Amino acid sequence: MEIAGYGLDENLPYLGFSIWNIILFAVTLFVGTILVKMVSRTIKKTMVRAKMKKILTEFITRGLRIVLYIFVIGIALSFIGVNVGAALVSVSIVLGLVLGFALGDTLSNIAAGVMIAVTRPFKAGNYVNINDEEGVIKTVGISVTELDTRDNKRIIIPNKQVWDNNIINYTHNDTRRIDLETGVGYDDDLDLAIKTSLKTLRKHPKVLKDPEPQAKVKSMDDSAVTLVVRPWVKTDDYWDVFFELQKALKEAYDEAGLNIPYPQMDVHMHK
Repeated sequence: MEIAGYGLDENLPYLGFSIWNIILFAVTLFVGTILVKMVSRTIKKTMVRAKMKKILTEFITRGLRIVLYIFVIGIALSFIGVNVGAALVSVSIVLGLVLGFALGDTLSNIAAGVMIAVTRPFKAGNYVNINDEEGVIKTVGISVTELDTRDNKRIIIPNKQVWDNNIINYTHNDTRRIDLETGVGYDDDLDLAIKTSLKTLRKHPKVLKDPEPQAKVKSMDDSAVTLVVRPWVKTDDYWDVFFELQKALKEAYDEAGLNIPYPQMDVHMHK
């Protein structure tokens, strides 16, 4: 069979490949393009069913599609005498450099996201301090972590910054200790102050009996003797008890005749 006077297997002048090679090249591109679309569409549907984020799904699908197209083009070019190995190496080097510069931070965030998923330092609903930002974890994504502050602001932190910084998880454990400081005057009875503090703590229904609450003298400061008051509570009750004890201790000190001194300075005049 001849086309334009040339046999299918006969090399064309100046080109070095035959009509049959051109047919194989065209068929490979056509079939390969269809297969790439089918594969990428199937993978995208799988990721959507897995409830992956839309932006991540699009990113992975497009990246995979580009890689597959490169292989299809390489195979097609081999039918017309192009050195596929050298071409693929060249394309891979260029593509690697471009992705390395353009997606360096993105890939670091994805790697950090994998480490967070494996180690699980927190989960949705935990109250945490990350990179000096405090809030409730809402979502832990593949590249970013989102949390809401107490005044309902949404904070989005790249996972690399999450993984590279200290993480304080306030609600990981079932119980927490509240650390309060109170002050009494230098003329007050310290034993009475400690006894009054412990009595107030033990009266509160949400203060745990085990571990036992503590009240100790911490320091002697400029205007007062400072006591540290430490009750244990369930983590969910932390803030309610924290604020309620402030009021309860003040009222108990007043009833016991203890003074909570204001900051003051003694000035001595010399003639």
